[in-house]
Amino acid sequence: MSSVVRRIFCSQKNPCTSDTSNPEFEHSSTSTPAEHTLAVVTKLTPETSTGFTEMSCRLQCSHAGLFQCSLTGLVFLMKGEGEVLYRTVQWDENLLHSTGQTPAGPLFSIECLQGSICQLHLPHCEILSGEGLDSLSVAHVTGDSVEVLPPLRVTDTHVVVNITDLSLWGLVRMFKPFLSIKGQVLPFLQSFGHPQSVLNVIVLPSNVPLNEVKQQQTGNTYIPVCSDCTLSRGGKYSLFCDLKKIQDIYPKAKRIQIYWDYGPNYHPTFQVFLNPDTEHVELRLLERGADGHEVWAGRALLPGAVLVGRDRAENSHSDSAEKQLHSVRKDFVDRVSKSVVDDLLDEMK
Repeated sequence: MSSVVRRIFCSQKNPCTSDTSNPEFEHSSTSTPAEHTLAVVTKLTPETSTGFTEMSCRLQCSHAGLFQCSLTGLVFLMKGEGEVLYRTVQWDENLLHSTGQTPAGPLFSIECLQGSICQLHLPHCEILSGEGLDSLSVAHVTGDSVEVLPPLRVTDTHVVVNITDLSLWGLVRMFKPFLSIKGQVLPFLQSFGHPQSVLNVIVLPSNVPLNEVKQQQTGNTYIPVCSDCTLSRGGKYSLFCDLKKIQDIYPKAKRIQIYWDYGPNYHPTFQVFLNPDTEHVELRLLERGADGHEVWAGRALLPGAVLVGRDRAENSHSDSAEKQLHSVRKDFVDRVSKSVVDDLLDEMK
């Protein structure tokens, strides 16, 4: 069956009775500061179930209002009580190409048997002062057809769209090179048995859910850092760190181009091969090579290396005490008389 593409460029009317749909003091591309409102948002941590390649979320909304998922950043405007089931799925690149758009966020599969959802707030990664806000649209995918909808409004953090049915929803944009976005740098420690360990550094847009990346890093340890940064689409970047604490960095190219991907796979952007017992490493992400602009810096504490170093220090202290005892053993034996030894043996009886 051929793909069906529908473009809708009419303004949307809110099907909900509630006017308080903003998750914070919001900036809107279609409103003035006087129109900014503060709505009460209930932030919830969903129940999750993990499959072989994906994680599904379940959110129980007990009444009408705004509810935000703490893992994905999604916000649902509910017109009544309902249970929301959602997960990320892979974009159909062939279907999307027919719209002239590229992904600007994850594609979410959303279900609500009660039909209570009347509005979605999809998290974006755009810089408010940049050109990306004007290029954002919302894709509604059903089977092999897709609707491209203009947003109701764009806030500091979300793109708002009214909905009448569910299926697949995600953000798209017209392609613009060198577009500035909010990014995130995520380090994961991968150990192969002491002394070899690697720090996998993954650079992604900020609206990729962290739990989705962790799902693919099973067995590796996520290292929390201040991850926020500003990146440009089509920009070339290099990773630098203290050469005394590492063996090598891959890829070896001085600059690599980062492609903004929304799954299903999140491979390391850089790999840092660490020296044994490295307890921490300072990382710097630079645009345009060694003489370029620093877009991010962070310090990654490596808990595995710290523990190994502590064990080695304790073993070294124990070995030192044993060597000291051996060094005085001969003098002790030479100086202790037989009568003293006999008295000690009598005391032990």
